[in-house]
Amino acid sequence: MLKVSIAPDGKEYALPTPEDSAKEREILTQITIEQRKLGRKIVAVQGLGFVGCVMATVVADAEDSNGKPIYYVHGHQRASGRSFWKIPVINSGVAPVSSSDPEVPAIFNRCVVEKKNFRATSEDYVYELVDVVVVDIQLDATKPAFGEAEKGYCDISAFREGIRTLGKHIKPECLILVETTVPPGTCEKVVKPIIEEEFTKRGIDIIANPPLIAHSYERVMPGAKYVASIRDFWRVFSGINQKSIDLCRAFLTDVLNVENFPLTQLDHTNASELSKVMENSYRATNIALTLEWAKFAEQIGVDIFKVRDAIRKRKGTHDNLLRPSLGVGGYCLTKDPVLANWSMGALFGLEGSLDVAIRSVNINDTMPLHTIELIEAEYENILNLKITILGVSYLEDLGDTRHSPTKTLVEFLRKDLALVRVHDPYVEYWAELEEIKVLNNLADALAGAEVVVMAVGHAEYHAIKPQDLVAMCGTKPLIIDCSNFFDDAKIKQYLALGCKVKGIGKGHISQL
Repeated sequence: MLKVSIAPDGKEYALPTPEDSAKEREILTQITIEQRKLGRKIVAVQGLGFVGCVMATVVADAEDSNGKPIYYVHGHQRASGRSFWKIPVINSGVAPVSSSDPEVPAIFNRCVVEKKNFRATSEDYVYELVDVVVVDIQLDATKPAFGEAEKGYCDISAFREGIRTLGKHIKPECLILVETTVPPGTCEKVVKPIIEEEFTKRGIDIIANPPLIAHSYERVMPGAKYVASIRDFWRVFSGINQKSIDLCRAFLTDVLNVENFPLTQLDHTNASELSKVMENSYRATNIALTLEWAKFAEQIGVDIFKVRDAIRKRKGTHDNLLRPSLGVGGYCLTKDPVLANWSMGALFGLEGSLDVAIRSVNINDTMPLHTIELIEAEYENILNLKITILGVSYLEDLGDTRHSPTKTLVEFLRKDLALVRVHDPYVEYWAELEEIKVLNNLADALAGAEVVVMAVGHAEYHAIKPQDLVAMCGTKPLIIDCSNFFDDAKIKQYLALGCKVKGIGKGHISQL
């Protein structure tokens, strides 16, 4: 029986056999020959996750002054990984990610079907054919104890394996552009030594042909402006030597909108890597600050969102104050401070820690427990309490469930034996909680609910009329607003319907 990779919709895709691999190598070779005749350079994107797959389309979509594609792009996803299903999906012209951005399906169809200059593969052989490799391998932080991010560390073994694969295959003149968010010091102390080791094994003179390695981080926002957040946004970059810097600048200039969003070059890859994790640590700390103050506001009868709006009127210094919510999720703010903290000792041998950043991660990670506190303020015992949670992704209008704070909320509610149902219009399969069925029919999810947690700000949830929600429940549920869904007028509508309403940072509700 053939081994298969299962897509989020449950469809199975057969993994390649040795015969398939041999045929694929022939196809890759022929594509490369044809594309070079057209004067195009060849790019591989290593890793087709939420960043890599869309970055690959942005590169493929880049055109010269005559409107002709500059690059042919091979997207590479390991056959041994659980995400092999993305390869046949992409090669049919369909995006492997769900997003509210209409440009996502359009750019995949344009590059795969119309331009025919983007294709996905699982063959490592592809790296022998390319001029640039964009590294988008997933690199996560491990936090072994809940709420104790100071114990976190980074397992870079899979990342190292991916880099070693490049060292075994790429030409010495190929640029390795690391786009993955990595601990500071990674390009210099991890990537460079591995490539040098593999080059030496292959008989490549690393003095005459030093590895070409650069780092440039994206600021992807996989929501309504998914594609634009990669193409039309400022980039920071650097390289381990001048040639790497020059090649990286030329490549980014080709594929990004640098006319309106100029590049920023830093002195060293250590600086570029530190810039990314510090940037996200700042945002994590900003949010953690608002979460602490939201609890304070609840206790003294204040609406923290009105306070925040007042503060943000001070433009230039305070208008970037973020907002409290159920908690913080996604792939960056939950881990980047941990990566930086780990690198201090592991890569640089330094003592000390990034105390403020790590404390912020702990506040953010444990924030979903406050929603449970709001429920328990009305229900002393939540045993068999019927709770419906609206939203399992970590961000509004997106199907990305990585590190979603809803996962923490569900896990702790189930420990207390509450009866939990979840709904999300963008998620069919919850990889992080496989045993939980995600409902896509709102009426089914709400039927009989005694508590409704408005967890994620999907547009569909904002559009629900109070009378319709109450009718679908068939009860007068406790409503928990985790993301400033309701203004005072809508809160009053729920109250008039006999519901109780609580909200993170909404201490003023008792006065309405």
